[in-house]
Amino acid sequence: MILQNSLRPRFQAVLASAWISKRSANNYVQEYVKRVQAESKQQKQKNGANRQAIPFDPPIQVQVLRINESVIGYEPLDAVNGGEDSLFHVRLKQNLVFGVSDGVGGWNESGIDPSIFSRSLTAYSAAAADNTFLLHDSDEADPRDIMRRAFAAMRFDNIPAYGSATELVLNLSLASGNLQTAQLGDSTYVILDPQQRARVVSAEQQHRFNMPYQLTIPPIGDGPDPPKPTDGEGSDQTSAQFFRPRPETEQGRKQIDADDFSDLSQVGFDCPNDARLEKHSLGHNDIVVAATDGLFDNVPVDEVEKLADRFMVAISKINAIPSDGAKTKPEDIDLFGGLAYSIAAQAVTNYIQRDLKSPFAERAKLAGYSYTGGKPDDVTIMLAWIRETSKVEAQAKLSDQKPKL
Repeated sequence: MILQNSLRPRFQAVLASAWISKRSANNYVQEYVKRVQAESKQQKQKNGANRQAIPFDPPIQVQVLRINESVIGYEPLDAVNGGEDSLFHVRLKQNLVFGVSDGVGGWNESGIDPSIFSRSLTAYSAAAADNTFLLHDSDEADPRDIMRRAFAAMRFDNIPAYGSATELVLNLSLASGNLQTAQLGDSTYVILDPQQRARVVSAEQQHRFNMPYQLTIPPIGDGPDPPKPTDGEGSDQTSAQFFRPRPETEQGRKQIDADDFSDLSQVGFDCPNDARLEKHSLGHNDIVVAATDGLFDNVPVDEVEKLADRFMVAISKINAIPSDGAKTKPEDIDLFGGLAYSIAAQAVTNYIQRDLKSPFAERAKLAGYSYTGGKPDDVTIMLAWIRETSKVEAQAKLSDQKPKL
């Protein structure tokens, strides 16, 4: 008989995800400009009296979840309608597996929708994570193996999700605080310390400028009749088509595990074996910022640091307020969701500025290209706020105490 590890995880987390497609952002910006112009015209007629700024609130989707020892109320997510971006997250014993994928837009010129590929990749990655065997609750999952099995399963199922995509898969162990990452391409991550200073900034994985490593299924080959894509459910997935894995069989599992992607490597395509694997030790109040290139092409790391500092200071003040049964105070996870929204909104704000010295423009200059302004793109980010359970519980007890008169 196998004895299960019943120890409580040392850590818990708050996971905040935010995403907006380039199309949704562009539609909003066009309407926003019209509103500003109409407001300006009205103010001129009124001699400019009492003019108020119109808030810039792009329709960014946000999801915030507490990740602790309880799984009550938790629902995994395998894909979102983020344009050509997608994301996923799965609970696996005492691990949180999450990641982002960015479909390569160049396939549109060949009449292929890369969004189906990226959403299918995250759906298969979520399934691969969920099906990962761990002997003990505290064992850690290998994110590169999850990427490998997901991509191999897509090939085995013969789904017509053609094109290519970058992917970043992360595994956060709530038992140890270890973060393992598998990065293929230019979807990257930053780790902020408790003072919201970046202590780890992952580098893009590029063959050359603006040509990231990517997983590819070319539109060739014969096989059994492929399945049809499904329409997504929930999480703003209206009209978002993608494929979920077929039920696994023992024979299928063996073929998936045996796939070494040699056929792709021989013709120069990237494969999961090329993903960069890294491991980091996290502590109380560290924050992981994982994102597609729509974020860090437009927002410098120091701007992310400033936004994080502003929100985390506010959260610290909120948590210091004693609880009172007659009153309610804002939830810290709501403010953390606001941080995710604000970072994504900053990316949209920056990429519509034509004279901005964006990170993408700076890298283009280094590569010998002339480019100014931001780079319009889909934006998808995932923030994981790591917290030590004992400290969270001690803080909760302290805030529950009424102040003495």
